[in-house]
Amino acid sequence: MNGGGDGLESASLVRHGSSSGRSYMSEGGVQREGLSGHGGGGAGSGGPAGTPRDTTETGDELDYVESDAPLLSQFHEDAIQQAGTGAFQRLLLLIVGLGLAADTIEIFVVAYVIPSAEVELCMSGTEKGWLAAITFIGMMIGAMIWGSLSDNVGRRRALLSALFINALFGIMTAFMPTYGNFMTTRLCSGIGIGGGIPIVFAYYCEFVTQAERGRQLSWLLVFWAIGGVFTALMAWIIIPRTGITVVLDEELHFSSWRIFLVVCSLPSFAAVIGLYHMPESPRFLLEKGREVEAMMVYKKIFKWNNAHNPGAEYQISELELPSGTQRPLRRSNSPQTTAKTFGADITHGLENSMGHFLQLFAPPYFKITILLLIVWLTSSFGFYGLSVWFPEYIKLLKSEEYSKNATIVNGKVFQDYMFNNTRLDNIQYLNTNFENVTFRETVLNHVLFLNCSLTNCIFSDIRSSKTFFKYSTLFHINFTDTDMHPYRFPYCDMEDITFHGLAPGCTLDFDYNIHYKEIFQENLIGQLTMIPGTLAASLFMDKLGRVKVMSISFALSSVSAFFIWFLKSKAGVIVFEAVFNFIFISGWNGLDIATTEAFPTHIRTTAYGFLSAASRIAGVLGSLCFGQFIYSSQAIPMLTTSAVLMIGAIVSLKLKETKDNLI
Repeated sequence: MNGGGDGLESASLVRHGSSSGRSYMSEGGVQREGLSGHGGGGAGSGGPAGTPRDTTETGDELDYVESDAPLLSQFHEDAIQQAGTGAFQRLLLLIVGLGLAADTIEIFVVAYVIPSAEVELCMSGTEKGWLAAITFIGMMIGAMIWGSLSDNVGRRRALLSALFINALFGIMTAFMPTYGNFMTTRLCSGIGIGGGIPIVFAYYCEFVTQAERGRQLSWLLVFWAIGGVFTALMAWIIIPRTGITVVLDEELHFSSWRIFLVVCSLPSFAAVIGLYHMPESPRFLLEKGREVEAMMVYKKIFKWNNAHNPGAEYQISELELPSGTQRPLRRSNSPQTTAKTFGADITHGLENSMGHFLQLFAPPYFKITILLLIVWLTSSFGFYGLSVWFPEYIKLLKSEEYSKNATIVNGKVFQDYMFNNTRLDNIQYLNTNFENVTFRETVLNHVLFLNCSLTNCIFSDIRSSKTFFKYSTLFHINFTDTDMHPYRFPYCDMEDITFHGLAPGCTLDFDYNIHYKEIFQENLIGQLTMIPGTLAASLFMDKLGRVKVMSISFALSSVSAFFIWFLKSKAGVIVFEAVFNFIFISGWNGLDIATTEAFPTHIRTTAYGFLSAASRIAGVLGSLCFGQFIYSSQAIPMLTTSAVLMIGAIVSLKLKETKDNLI
């Protein structure tokens, strides 16, 4: 073996006769002895993260000098193979999976909270729209900041801080009394979880071998769907299921929707507690020159995975580390020292973040960054757009059906009559006279008094929703303890009208026709189908490769979008959404995994953070655009979805396969 021709080979650390027989060589030409009998963790092209591994084996020895792959990546692959896959990875999967589930919870929790919170916080339509958007804005900010920090201060510390911020502000949100405070805590909570997502994938993939990476990361992505299922189930159990019960619930000291927010913050807290006891990524430690610490992590993984075999010994020693200099293990002496060190690391990390970010748009990463950016933008625009369109279209269908079933009372006379302790629902009174009529303890839901005459009438203890008096004449009417605000009387002639004790609280017109049962069903079924879709993707992710899975999934999703034209019922929408999610999730998973593998360790989370942030912008734009498609022809969302996903499918074919990359 050629040591570079400078005589350094004689100074190598080869220990002839030891149990290991694999040799490493550092960039300076110093030969290193490594582990035999593990094959280097799979061959193939390395792409941006590692070049092709052209290895030559003789007997049990594999010579890494013949490989063009980065030395640290090769050493890490062998070291993690020797550490094995077992109990450690399963526990880590659960912990980081809870962190990933928190992302889904953060996205979907708003859909369940808004109908309840809008009453207590008195939110207008515009304010409700901003509440939905603020989460995506926070995620975008967090992804950019923490993605870069992770590449500088470490995966574990960055992920721990991001999830802690999400959990802390998530639970604080439940106690915010005003809309402004509520928005602030929602923004901070979104920043935390947005910062955690880029790190979750990088952190976990750096603890698994190349051969199992696709399957393991696919299993991790199951937790994204589990987060959606958890949110729907908790909402079903905790939050009131109809509009009128929401209003009654607001009279409680601590509303149900606030309890729901507290419960939804628990996965993040659990992830923080578990992550506190996990080690730093050994691949990151190698990259930062902290080889001895990395070796301790490998040994910890090995010990955990071989707990049933206490006599087993890890076969790689510190003498086999690929670096020419073994740096001492860093230990903090006190919490103050730890905090000071972490603060200094964050400052240093932020200073280096721009340099790391600019590398994404310089050779050799420019092309892969642009291609992935296009795929991220198109897939997010289509998926999040449809995620808004599905429930809103169901509401439109129900609203149209509701209107068709309205009871119409035309030209009738009510005299000396009492509506007492009842509910008038979906009724239109046309050209009707009310004389000496009393409405007492009555709920008026979607009631219209059009061109009516009301004389000497009493409205007492009345609650109303979408109820209006239009072009009507009202004379000598007494309103006591009602929510009959002026906007309910457009174009009316009113004389001798008395209002006593208008109902306190929000003056906005809250729609009682909110039936959480339909929302629960639609979201729950849509999320449940992602679980088998993700498991199915795990079977093909390593066999077919990330690029093929991605392109096939997005192409099939694009074709399936044409069935939007035939959706005419609630059941049809739910079935289509389930099928679409099942097909689409494979491509989304492939995109997540390929993004994680496509970049080298020192910019891995910076790249993922940037692409994730861009996807959040596309998600907001998709939500806004598809929100405008509700009352337009179904051809518009159909063609838009099909076009953007087909663009993503075609562009994904230009990507280099990453399944054989060393990390």
